[in-house]
Amino acid sequence: MAAECQETLAKGYLEESHGTVAKALLKVLRFIMISMNLTVAVVIGVAAALRYVFKMDMYGIEDFIIVFAYWLYFSGGAYGAFENSHITADILTVYMKNKKLKRGIICFSSLCTVLLSGLFAYWGWLMFSWQLAKGGASPVWRIPLYIPQSAITLGLTLMTFYFALHFIENLRLFRKALSGKAEV
Repeated sequence: MAAECQETLAKGYLEESHGTVAKALLKVLRFIMISMNLTVAVVIGVAAALRYVFKMDMYGIEDFIIVFAYWLYFSGGAYGAFENSHITADILTVYMKNKKLKRGIICFSSLCTVLLSGLFAYWGWLMFSWQLAKGGASPVWRIPLYIPQSAITLGLTLMTFYFALHFIENLRLFRKALSGKAEV
């Protein structure tokens, strides 16, 4: 599905079609991805240097790395959903000749992606709210566990949002294909 959709959506389509909020959100996601990537790399590099060069240990460094890594992974997942570059198994549409059926399958697949992503976002919210109620913390530095788990909830919610935007566009293209103005 991703390859099919990327061919039909112009570069910057979602970003341009949804205004300044979408642009600001993408800038925030890019900032989080870059800063968390650099932070994880520096912290792991420093920890390795301390351990193997200076024979010292940064006790409890895992507590911090997990927070940064969660934000990196789930902001990256949300950005991947925006770009529509997530992994798919769309072998069926590659060999289809009927453009209407092909577009219908892409639309159905896109709807399933939205629904499943929404379910995962809901489960992420349940986990986050449970953690808020229970008040768990990391073992060494006592960092509240809702901080890294908030990245899961926010990331999955943004993925669902972007998948929904792609579904709306796929639905538009499917309707266009049905009307005979196929854009596949």
